[in-house]
Amino acid sequence: MSVRFTQSCPICGRRVEIRASLLGSVVACQHCKAEFVAMGDDVEFQRCQGTADLMRRIDRVLEQTQPIAPISPSATSLS
Repeated sequence: MSVRFTQSCPICGRRVEIRASLLGSVVACQHCKAEFVAMGDDVEFQRCQGTADLMRRIDRVLEQTQPIAPISPSATSLS
């Protein structure tokens, strides 16, 4: 699955879904066929980048964390 973002077409103003791998490339609007550079300055792209950064940080923390041994039922009983 590829990461995508949306950007407004500078000609017709409609939202265009663009693969993140095309960032900085010339793309064409599916609606009016105008060509423009995929900039990624829209809010959705920033949100996507923020989410991706957060997920990378979570993965790093999980890699550094030792698994916790499960607590046995007898250890939790209060006699």
